[in-house]
Parts: sequence; C-alpha cells; structure tokens
Amino acid sequence: MKLTVLVDNNTILSNNPHFKDRYFLTEPGLSIYIEADGKKILFDTGHTSVFLQNSEKMNLDFSDLDYLVLSHGHVDHTGGLRSLIDFYQNQGITHLKDKPTLIAHPECFLSKVDNPWGEIGCGIPEAEVACHFQLQLSREPLWLTENLVFLGEIEQSNDFENLTPLGKVYKNTEGQDDYILDDSALVYKSSKGLIIITGCSHAGICNITKYAQKVCRDERVIDIIGGLHLINPGPIQMEKPKNFLKTLLPRPFGPVTVPAWGPRSPWQKV
Repeated sequence: MKLTVLVDNNTILSNNPHFKDRYFLTEPGLSIYIEADGKKILFDTGHTSVFLQNSEKMNLDFSDLDYLVLSHGHVDHTGGLRSLIDFYQNQGITHLKDKPTLIAHPECFLSKVDNPWGEIGCGIPEAEVACHFQLQLSREPLWLTENLVFLGEIEQSNDFENLTPLGKVYKNTEGQDDYILDDSALVYKSSKGLIIITGCSHAGICNITKYAQKVCRDERVIDIIGGLHLINPGPIQMEKPKNFLKTLLPRPFGPVTVPAWGPRSPWQKV
C-alpha cells in the first residue's frame, strides 16, 4: 500500500526528488490518497479545494479513482466534495459508472450544528450527492479490496471515549446530541499486521483499534495514521489511550492532524 497525504494542518517542503522545491498548501482538514491492491482510493477531501491543488503538484489524477471514502460528515473532511464534483464536470465525466463509488456511514450527510460556528456538516444533502456519485452507505464493515476495509459504525468497547457530544445532529426537524456515530476509519490488513487510517477518531482511537482487530481477526497493529481528536480531555481520557497505544504499537505512530505532534511530509509510504 502507498499512502500520500494531500492535506494536513502542517506542511513542509517536499524532499521527494519528484516534487523537490514544490511547496504544498495546508489547511485545518485532512485528505489522503491511497493505492492498494490495484485500487485508487481518496480518503476525505479536506475543507476546500486544497487537496486538488496539492494533488496537481504531485501529478496525481483523480479521473480514474475507484473509491471515495469519507471518514465522517464534518466540513473539514468533506468540504472539498463540491470541488471534486466540479472537477468531474470540468473533465466531462458525467456518468456515475465513470466516477468513484462513495463509501460512508449512512449518517454522514446529515446536518450538524455546533454553536457558535453554526453548520459544521458536509453541507451537501445525500440526495444531491447521489446525483454525482455511486453511493454505498454502510453501518457494517465493507471490504473495498482483499486487504482494505471500511469499518462502518465503530463499536463502543470502553467507558472513557466519546463521552461528550459535539453539537447537534439533525436526523429530523429536532436536533439530537451528536456523538458522531458516522465517524469511521479504514484498515489495511498487511502480512505484518494492521495499518489503521483515521479521519478524526471521534469514536475514540482505542474503540477504533479494538474494532479493527475484531473485524480483521488480527491483534497485531503496526501503525496508526490520521487524526486523534481529544477535545478538552480529562486525565483519564489522556492516560488510558496513551497507555493503550504504548502497549499496542511496536514503534512511534503517525498522527497527521493534531498540531502537537508536529509537521509531516505530504508523501508517506507504508
């Protein structure tokens, strides 16, 4: 599997000889391009069109993507979806069969509101998205290739993660506390163990990891790449995940959307 970080909240000058002296753009969001088992997958679209601008500098072409996977419905991970729709229209790609299959949780396109920011969801209703992509929405794990799986809705297996809602989600006219049930992840099952690719980990990185082990029937985890949001965590919310990950991973892992962990190159091989 080869993984290319298109958007992160940090950026540095690429040392890759193919892209030397090309500066990449950054924003508070995430987008990753994945090549695995002969398939091309775009994981999240960042907040704006920055992922497309960076991909152009990397000579990456999205006209033949197989899958578009959305980790969850927040705008910093889905905001670039409108730009991707425009990209296909400008390329003259109009038939659904010629566009990637969009994989997400069924609640990904619901309206999400958080004060004082207002709407923080995708902003494009599911019915409109279905006009532009082949939709495959699933709460259950969904295998995209022989080795790559979308986890669907994450099982809550502990009592210290995802305890506080983030704003309201509108499943009907009345908002409910949003525990972001649509937050999911990708897992690549390699011969050496699991590589977990997260968007924000609102579901909790320990919950995600345990569910990945269950779905893949493999206890070995060799890397975790992605966002690890902890919003106003208390001592337990800090210590228990830290201790869990310390005993789980044989080497330092690669969060890419939490500033405290420092900058990361847009080009990442796994």
